[in-house]
Amino acid sequence: MRIKNGDDGFVDPQELLLRTDWNAVEHCCPNVAPATPLILLQLLDEDPRVQGAALRDLNPAVTHQNTFYSATAPAAAFVAAILEDPRTLAEVSDRTPYEDAHYGAQPRFPLRAGLMNWLRDTAEDAHHTAEWPPGEQADIDAFRAIRPTLFDAARQLLADDSQEVREAALTAILPLLTEPDLAHHIPALHDEVRALAVGDGPHRGRAIDALASWGEDTSLYPRPTRHVGDVWADMAAPDEPPF
Repeated sequence: MRIKNGDDGFVDPQELLLRTDWNAVEHCCPNVAPATPLILLQLLDEDPRVQGAALRDLNPAVTHQNTFYSATAPAAAFVAAILEDPRTLAEVSDRTPYEDAHYGAQPRFPLRAGLMNWLRDTAEDAHHTAEWPPGEQADIDAFRAIRPTLFDAARQLLADDSQEVREAALTAILPLLTEPDLAHHIPALHDEVRALAVGDGPHRGRAIDALASWGEDTSLYPRPTRHVGDVWADMAAPDEPPF
């Protein structure tokens, strides 16, 4: 299948994978996650259970503990390229059986939204400076260099049929707007971010933070105590999951 890639035409996922020598880039935790190319291809599996497991495996493979590796940028570029693939509309869960058994079953969500949440979290980490995020500077810079590509991919989904996907797309875009070449898009997105800030969805805190960073008075917005929807924030359990 050929996947739409913003305004640049189409790419083949297999061809995109072949652009990277995955044996020459650094990954994390080979005993925890499958090989990165396998994870990426499993995101497009026909079985939602396999897709959900692949989404879960992205973190220990290429962004474990918020660390940037040389595999991070090419993995993110692949994810951006497949966002409009119909298979990313599958309803998935990224919980392990352990988590379901101890914390209850998680409501399923569109894989497309989960992928954008992963891109958002990685983009938020890449925005920091000084000693954070961890990783080689060249690997962090490689991710920062593809922010315009990630922006184009997420922007395509601001008109998605699913509200969950639309809101995930908007919040994935917010940390990308710290790129100077993308900052001119802020005025066009202001109203959508305000609407997100006054809602009761899981991304409200991030929307308020964005407005504040743009110089808007957010004192009248009801602030959440934390970003809702973080699976570990919702789990006040003494036992750590077995990684």
